[in-house]
Amino acid sequence: CHPGRSYYGGPDYICRYCSAVFWYGERLQSRSNSQDVVYTGCCRGSRVILPRQHPFPTPLQELVRFDGDSRTNKFMLLIRQYNSLFAFTSLGVDVDKSINIGNGPYVFRINGVVHHRIGYLLPPDGKRPEFAQLYIYDTHNEVQNRLNIFSPEGDDVPDPTIVSDLISMHDEHNPLVQKFRMARDRLVSSHTPDIAIKLRGVLDGHGDRYSTPSASELAALIIGGPSPEESNFDIIVETRSSQLKNVSPIHPSLMALQYPLLFPYGQPGFHTSIKLTETGDHDGDRDTSSMYEFYASAMHYRPNQPNLALCSGRLSQQYQANAYSCVEANKLNWYYFNQDLLRCDTYQGISDAVGRGAATGRDMGVKKTLPASHIGGKRYMQQNYHVCLAICCAYGPPHKFTTFTCNPKWPEIAEAISPGQKPSDRGDMVVRVFHMKLEEYLTDIKEGRAFGPVHAGPCICRFLTISFVTKRGLPHSHILVWQRDIGRETTAEDVDKYIFAELPDPKVDPLGFSLVQEFMIHGPCGPANPNSPCMRD
Repeated sequence: CHPGRSYYGGPDYICRYCSAVFWYGERLQSRSNSQDVVYTGCCRGSRVILPRQHPFPTPLQELVRFDGDSRTNKFMLLIRQYNSLFAFTSLGVDVDKSINIGNGPYVFRINGVVHHRIGYLLPPDGKRPEFAQLYIYDTHNEVQNRLNIFSPEGDDVPDPTIVSDLISMHDEHNPLVQKFRMARDRLVSSHTPDIAIKLRGVLDGHGDRYSTPSASELAALIIGGPSPEESNFDIIVETRSSQLKNVSPIHPSLMALQYPLLFPYGQPGFHTSIKLTETGDHDGDRDTSSMYEFYASAMHYRPNQPNLALCSGRLSQQYQANAYSCVEANKLNWYYFNQDLLRCDTYQGISDAVGRGAATGRDMGVKKTLPASHIGGKRYMQQNYHVCLAICCAYGPPHKFTTFTCNPKWPEIAEAISPGQKPSDRGDMVVRVFHMKLEEYLTDIKEGRAFGPVHAGPCICRFLTISFVTKRGLPHSHILVWQRDIGRETTAEDVDKYIFAELPDPKVDPLGFSLVQEFMIHGPCGPANPNSPCMRD
């Protein structure tokens, strides 16, 4: 690393409560000192303690790796397809495949609302089995039945041997699979009464107990009609039905049903009974973990603890995007049912109706309102827009507009990922390093180091937005800067201080020369590299 570059090293610090790794730049500055470095992005200072992950069962131990042979490499390439072969539920969402056209890193992007649906135990007459039905219907030909639901593209076809090994693994370790197999054995008899499987939506007494769940805790077999002990969050999978069942984002088995490869033991995910640990440093009336806190803790790497959710390549991307969509859906659901707590009557009054052009009161009180604190909402965007206008009214137009882009080749990212992994396989580490670098850059701007000396001190205002590069999945930030005592128009000399159309002198500015040489020199192309993107057409 060049001595003039920003460098944080690897994530060498470990949370003293949950053993999650982090960088010194991520510390909580208000509670950290030279002797005690505190980080709360994982377990909130021991309040959220999740169970220790179990070792991967065979054959996942040999398959989920990035430094294996051609067999494991092909499995990691098709891991999303392998997971779909064993999923109990369907993922109802629009997956944007156009973003992966080209030679860029793989990006999993979804649009719209995410729905998880589960069907019934037996398929209709003449229809092929799908999802959970594959665990019950015609299991003598189960391998071929599972392969039949896959649409091959070229040579990307799952290996039947691997599919057979995964079937045996689930039969041995997954309590959800075992319950469906039990229903299969019951349905073989022609004298069996109506059978249904109840997927429990509430885990009584399991909030502070982190042992491996038993089959009876996650699911139950119902024989001879519905049970009077059903909860509102329970999912009843009937033998035959005309409707699909939606699985709630707060259902304990949602992720285990959708991602059986990531949860081979059927581990429960987030549920409303996870208790926060009592500590003397925290006050408040909430004693259960939020969904955001649960996933924030679950997606931290801990040394010597396996974590399939972080090391499964493309399937990890899908799981993380799905988990975020569940967090957002849970927030929106809370806003929907708590409009009175948000004082939305002040939003839906006469003045708002007239502002929308309403001539009558017919549509008043119909729409649901998002608070200004919800990121991406209409009022959130309007509030920040008004803040920008207020700054412009007070200090004039911004003096600098800069873009700060993430670099996947930062040495911190390379040191944080496992051998054989690519930065696109660990989006969590990419974003965390980017956030540290961005905070350092903003500090340089505020203290006047980024754009040279400022006559009356550092900049007085800044406003930024963070988004993701369309074709690379990398975060970048657009930043507006207002500086003091700059009342004149920008001249060509001012621009020439920061923008050059020539190579820096390697003797005068070795860091600038190395950066331009690495990131701003095009090539090689032409006969030296006919596969360069610029050679297309």
